[in-house]
Amino acid sequence: MVDERAFDFLTIAMAVISADTFIERSRWAANGWSREIALDIPLAQPAIWNPVLPTLKRALDFLSGDQWSVSVRSGGPRPPNRAAILRKRKTVGIGPADCVSLFSGGLDSFLGVSKLVAVGRTPVLVSHSYRGDKSYQKALAPLLGKSLPWFEANANPANTGGGPNDTSMRTRSIGFLAYGAAVASALASKRGASQGEVELFVPENGFIALNAPLTRRRVGSHSTRTTHPHFLSLVQNILASVGLPIRLVNEFRHQTKGEMMDEAARAGRPTEVFSKTVSCGKWKRKNTQCGYCVPCLIRRAAFFRAGIDDLTSYRYDVGGAWRDPEIRDDLLAVLLASRDRAENLRTRAIASGPLPISVAERDGWFGVHERGLVEIRDYLRSKGIKG
Repeated sequence: MVDERAFDFLTIAMAVISADTFIERSRWAANGWSREIALDIPLAQPAIWNPVLPTLKRALDFLSGDQWSVSVRSGGPRPPNRAAILRKRKTVGIGPADCVSLFSGGLDSFLGVSKLVAVGRTPVLVSHSYRGDKSYQKALAPLLGKSLPWFEANANPANTGGGPNDTSMRTRSIGFLAYGAAVASALASKRGASQGEVELFVPENGFIALNAPLTRRRVGSHSTRTTHPHFLSLVQNILASVGLPIRLVNEFRHQTKGEMMDEAARAGRPTEVFSKTVSCGKWKRKNTQCGYCVPCLIRRAAFFRAGIDDLTSYRYDVGGAWRDPEIRDDLLAVLLASRDRAENLRTRAIASGPLPISVAERDGWFGVHERGLVEIRDYLRSKGIKG
């Protein structure tokens, strides 16, 4: 059964995503970017959430770039009881699962889950199945090496008043984590307290998780923070403070995407499936990965770094994108960033947000940022693009 505290976290996440969707940034942000949003949310157990509201505010402010104010009150929904669950046509059996992993259908999540399976783990897959995402998630799931329990849901708020929706989708990740926390709480209940914390894996390469600004002008709208260490640390603090036995884990936080792929290849895991994943941030516009956005460049460079044939169908080859002034902005940005001296790169890494106090952890983030840029630079040079 889902813990009421985890269900409250899901209620909070859905309220946040709805507000983010319905409050149009271009209209309500005085500076065109940062909005002031106040939420009053009914919860099942509001008393335990009041002490963590300052931490929740910090997490939301950091995640979306807005100024959030959150209050809670009683009267919120509770998780369905067993009878209500059994009345549903579709249920998810946890079975022999020993952990939970987010599964987006992207290359990193595929690498993360397939590695868990390869070492004998049985994760429950958790997917945020937005329109279009579900098809490639379903195509990839049978290729993971084991049949796995799978929870999938779609938080897609609809504005019935007919007004425009904001499309930045900055808060999507808190919904993804809330789904994961709900499933992890059910697994914790099934296993019993003596088994300790349930691991909730968030597989993301460190270069994109840090997502340091490539240029000074990209500190704002171009810098997403969905798996940034500061955001995940704040969410972990929230989960622990309300007493949920869940531990967020990103074991790839100090690896580049190319290093993740190389590790999988060296371990003998099949690599031909890698081209079936999706990394592009713009693929839904044409139902094809563009080939020139930052996520596509990271992906292409990772295949090059790992020495694996990239059979992905892209709309543009890199040379064509470089020659087109309308779409080469990301290419220019990564080229400029890759030329920076080490001290400047560290400054950019810190500009992405607070980093862990631990020297080893901080050095790990600095290192993966530098190596990620080297991967892209080397790939572009192999294509004759040096700027």
